[in-house]
Amino acid sequence: MKKVFLVLVLSLFLASAVWGFDGQRKGFVVGGGLGLGTTSYKEKIASSLGSSETDWTNEFGFMTEFKIGYAPTNQLEIFYSDKGSWFDYFGSIALNGMGTASVNYYLKPEGPTFYMGGGLGFSTFTLPFENNSKVDLGFGFYVGSGYEFTRHFAVQLDFMYGMPKEKSGGFEYTFTGFTPRVTVIGTAF
Repeated sequence: MKKVFLVLVLSLFLASAVWGFDGQRKGFVVGGGLGLGTTSYKEKIASSLGSSETDWTNEFGFMTEFKIGYAPTNQLEIFYSDKGSWFDYFGSIALNGMGTASVNYYLKPEGPTFYMGGGLGFSTFTLPFENNSKVDLGFGFYVGSGYEFTRHFAVQLDFMYGMPKEKSGGFEYTFTGFTPRVTVIGTAF
């Protein structure tokens, strides 16, 4: 029975994948992108004795993006977005990331066209290449707009804002990050 179920699930997945990428934005969408930007951040340490906050620091970084979801029409995409800003943090590589439930609205059903979008979700801060690195979590959102200059490719400007936090040893550490980003995004639809 398990083998039959597995064959049916795989058949449905493969059939939907074949029909999913028909050149129309409506349907299954998956994509990714790379770009540049600046992460502006400040850090706050608070305890029962008081708090201390750093000044804003600006770091140039490389931006990444991944999205997967569904477009119910040729003008509306609903998807999960994973955005990242990779930058230098005191000699280590830091990742200020964001995972959001997102929406894009395209002004025309076919490109070239402008679009606008945004998303709400969680924000993260970590040093992914360091030993015993922890991931701080908090609220995050982004807003942005872009221009689909040819089918499947767009340039996007967006602004990420997040406040990941960590509590440890009676202290609360808060990383507040604001990141303007420019990315080139490719989307299969």
